[in-house]
Amino acid sequence: MSEKRVGGEGRMAEKHDFLDDLIDIQSDWQALSNPLDALMGSLGGNDAENKPYDPADYKEQPWANPNRCLQCASGSAEVCRRCQEVCPVDAIDIHNQTVSIAEHCIQCGLCDSVCPTEVFNTRRHTPRKLYDQVARAASAYNKAYITCTRALGRKPLGNEICLPCVGAISRDTWFAILTDFDNVSVYLPFGVCDKCRTTTGEKTYCDHIASAETWTGASVGFESDEAALDHDLTRAYKRSQFLSSSVNAAERLVMRSTPLLAGAQAVANRINTHARALDKLQNQLDESIGIRTTNNRQAMLTQNRRLMMGALQHDEGLADFVKLEAPMWDSTRCTLCGECEKTCTMHAIDIDERGNLMIRQQFCTNCEACVRVCPEAGALVMQPMDITQLVVHDRQAEEAERMRIRARERAQRMLETGKKQLGDLVESLEETPKDKD
Repeated sequence: MSEKRVGGEGRMAEKHDFLDDLIDIQSDWQALSNPLDALMGSLGGNDAENKPYDPADYKEQPWANPNRCLQCASGSAEVCRRCQEVCPVDAIDIHNQTVSIAEHCIQCGLCDSVCPTEVFNTRRHTPRKLYDQVARAASAYNKAYITCTRALGRKPLGNEICLPCVGAISRDTWFAILTDFDNVSVYLPFGVCDKCRTTTGEKTYCDHIASAETWTGASVGFESDEAALDHDLTRAYKRSQFLSSSVNAAERLVMRSTPLLAGAQAVANRINTHARALDKLQNQLDESIGIRTTNNRQAMLTQNRRLMMGALQHDEGLADFVKLEAPMWDSTRCTLCGECEKTCTMHAIDIDERGNLMIRQQFCTNCEACVRVCPEAGALVMQPMDITQLVVHDRQAEEAERMRIRARERAQRMLETGKKQLGDLVESLEETPKDKD
């Protein structure tokens, strides 16, 4: 069983060494020798950087994909109403297999975070992009802060992720964040949610964070005082930047620039490695269980489920703590009417030509829609899910490891055999009568 993680408060203090002293001296010297940098930067240069703070820059009107909507697929409003229930301004209408978003939508992002099949989409607030934003900040800074436009009221700094609402981050994305980082906090001044017109936001982010904390054993920090926010880079990031600047000093003198890219490159490499690992999951699933149904429909992984599965690949022991329910099939009660298969827009349910119903739990979003549309009581029931099924093993890597183990064992046997043969030879030589003088 995996040891549960502890929040960033438990991080051990690192010893300050000579390199850190040099970094401090360099920082102090740069501040003294360039006192007008901030002023000059504000008077000219990049217009985007000088643009005044506008909350609208951190919001985006979502668009909907009705092909993924459970209500559209089933034709029943009773199957799923999560988006409509969470929308604080009743801006979502689902009718005649269409999903409409009214003009008075306040772009809070809650509909996207609660939809199990990711019907709603935005360009900048997809689960993977939200994870990447947090990962960049948490990798480079001592603390990463997730906040909202009303709480911040200004342009965010490098370790501040400004969202239309903290509730825009889904439960599964929080799970991935807490699995990988222990220095993430929410910044919200007391009372800011009480006066917000996103009236359902506070409950939403509280529910999502609570589930993720329970599953990971980690905790999200909370800060209500802006003066207490920590904007320092991590020691590792500072050291990599300093070493890079030292090695490339001559080049910077020629180019009249200060790249200091080593730390940023390390963070970018970490993000890219994580993205490649998530993309690889689809291929591994295809190899292990297949991703096409009998009707040649492709089963789909949501971004949220992919993030969760990616986190479980890093720490399989967390599967012991994740609690989800998935549909289970009772063949004695099922009439094979196909309503469940039609309703599942992820195509996690497949009925083959022999009348067997299979549920690919890796693609199941635990939405219960199939259970709700089933006309036969008990044919599909929600039961605790075996979370270890979400741990997808790399068969090629496992086979390579088995081959390495067999090679080591063969080499060890050959070594032992050689030692024995050498010992027998030495023993035989010792027993041979010596020639008399």
